[in-house]
Amino acid sequence: MNTNPRHTGAIKHPRSPAKILWRTVRGMVPHKTPRGGAAMDRLKSFEGIPHPYDRKKRMVIPSCLKVLRLRPERRYCRLGDLSSEYGWKHGSLIERLEK
Repeated sequence: MNTNPRHTGAIKHPRSPAKILWRTVRGMVPHKTPRGGAAMDRLKSFEGIPHPYDRKKRMVIPSCLKVLRLRPERRYCRLGDLSSEYGWKHGSLIERLEK
């Protein structure tokens, strides 16, 4: 009987929204090629708004609004809600810092 917990074969899912987004994009990009690796190096994902971007004016892009892009009967979920379901515990901290 094997009792080492690292060898149980459990799949480790990322919990933070930034890492979930990064893994999702990685699945869509040919990351094993030099071009895909360079694209993944350029990709940045953050929880909240980091320091150089928090001083910039926020804008709304009308063509990207949910009410215009999704049909009313379509289901959707927010990445923060999904992360909290997976066990991410910093959602309230990020909301407090963004205000």
